[in-house]
Amino acid sequence: MILNEAMVDALHSIRTIESSRTSKQLNVPANELGNRLIVLYYKTHRLATRELITLFMAQAGVVWLRKLLTRDIAPIVSSPTRFASLTDYLGLLAANDDASEGYFVNNA
Repeated sequence: MILNEAMVDALHSIRTIESSRTSKQLNVPANELGNRLIVLYYKTHRLATRELITLFMAQAGVVWLRKLLTRDIAPIVSSPTRFASLTDYLGLLAANDDASEGYFVNNA
C-alpha cells in the first residue's frame, strides 16, 4: 500500500480522535496499518473514526475496501480475479455494519 496525502490526513485525524494507546498501535508499516485500521473500524464506537477509515480504505483501493467489508485481516494475496467496484463495496459496507443498524433505527 502506498500512502497518499488524503490517506495521511485521514490517519492524522484518526490519531487525533482516538486515544494515545490506539494511536501508538497504528505506528506500523503501511500494509500492516491497513489491517490495524480494519480491527479499529469494528472496535470503535466513534462514527467519525469509521468514516475516516472508510475514506482511507477507499484511497487504498478496492482490495482494501473488500478486506474492510469482510473483516479480513489476513495478508494480501495477489489474485487475477476481478473484484466488485469501489461503489459496490462502499454501498455494502454500511449494510454489513452491526453498529449502524441501531444508529439508523434509533435516529430515523
